[in-house]
Amino acid sequence: MLIQANRQSGTEFSSASDTLGGPLSVSPQPDRCPTDGSQKLLSVTLLTPWDQQCGNAEYAKRLAAGLRQFAAVEPVELINFSDTDEEYPRRRRRRVCLDVARTANKTAADLVHIQHEFCFFGRRVREANRNFSRLVRRLRKPVLITLHTWPAGMNRRRRKHWWQNLAEAVRFSLAKRQLAPALRRAAALVIHSHETYQKLLATYPRLKRKTFVIPIPVEPIDHRAALPPVRKRPGEKWVVLPGFVSRYKGHSHAIAALSLLPESYRLVIAGGVHPKDKSGPEYWMQLLAEADAAGLQNRVIFTGFLGDPHQQAAVLHQADCFILPYDEVGQSGSAVLADALSHDRPVITSHAKSMFVYRGLPDTVFSSVAVDVSCPETLAGIIERSLGDDLPGIPLSRRQQQAVRDHFSLAQTKDRYQEAYAFALRGTTQR
Repeated sequence: MLIQANRQSGTEFSSASDTLGGPLSVSPQPDRCPTDGSQKLLSVTLLTPWDQQCGNAEYAKRLAAGLRQFAAVEPVELINFSDTDEEYPRRRRRRVCLDVARTANKTAADLVHIQHEFCFFGRRVREANRNFSRLVRRLRKPVLITLHTWPAGMNRRRRKHWWQNLAEAVRFSLAKRQLAPALRRAAALVIHSHETYQKLLATYPRLKRKTFVIPIPVEPIDHRAALPPVRKRPGEKWVVLPGFVSRYKGHSHAIAALSLLPESYRLVIAGGVHPKDKSGPEYWMQLLAEADAAGLQNRVIFTGFLGDPHQQAAVLHQADCFILPYDEVGQSGSAVLADALSHDRPVITSHAKSMFVYRGLPDTVFSSVAVDVSCPETLAGIIERSLGDDLPGIPLSRRQQQAVRDHFSLAQTKDRYQEAYAFALRGTTQR
């Protein structure tokens, strides 16, 4: 479940999503003494969004809950700078990043763990890389970095003509140089998929020794005591598309497919617009217009933002199948996919690379099925056949349960991070 350096231990993968749940009652203050009176807990400062409506914040809380058996986690808030207003002009963004480094240095942590997304350090990739490198350079503790996204611009592309390849070589060299100082300074790196691992090493081959592949955990949330805001009516079949309502998630494909399905089918869009997405309300209205034009007003259900993870799980557990028709956006893994897999229902995805994280091993290859979501007929046919259980590639609940049990549980994620932390601390002391 973990790839590190040039050795493999056990199986080939390990990993981690936009809505997560589980035991989220993690104290922001570390408890430095384990309850059983045994060995002192490792102290970890986690640079992450925390008190925000953000998929990374939910992932951080899920991870902190899993790590608490061996580590006391103290979060330091990161700000999402993707806003287009002037609340955080360029100089202030730089100052905020340096303040984060100073705050982390004042803690008594043994290690600093950074949840990296480019939007936490700037509004453009180039600015984000500069601010991120400044932050990491100022940290006076061992650093582990989790990379959640790997943009296409960070890889070299082959062109048709020699002069185009020359220009591409110059562009790639500049892009590579921007992020290199921070990654080289880190004692260990974590990414969520083997596919991103290959891209990372294609750009920075010397990082192989300290790179770990740890997938996003698939962990069910206890929903039994929660009251869902919407309930399935008798005879309905729910096709659920969970997570923040963003353009890259392909809701239009789902609406087009719904128009070809029987009247009993409902499309449940289980989420709301991300608060930092300034084009979100416009996109929401576009989806409403598409549903109206297709005469599907009574068959498309918008839940709005679900802030309580247990309530969200209560909605998702009513699904007959899940659909994730995402575009390719450079995600290393998908927390929404992890959530969907935890409910033991058929999961239908696009061919986006992040949708294949859990399908790399022989016994997990059919934990979901990927199709051409741009063809409404194909997508509708797969949905209908999956609910009739006559599609060989669609997952049965026992396949998903086996995949989670053997490879992708939160407990296994904890073990892999424990190994990555130990490597980071060991490598720092040997310098």
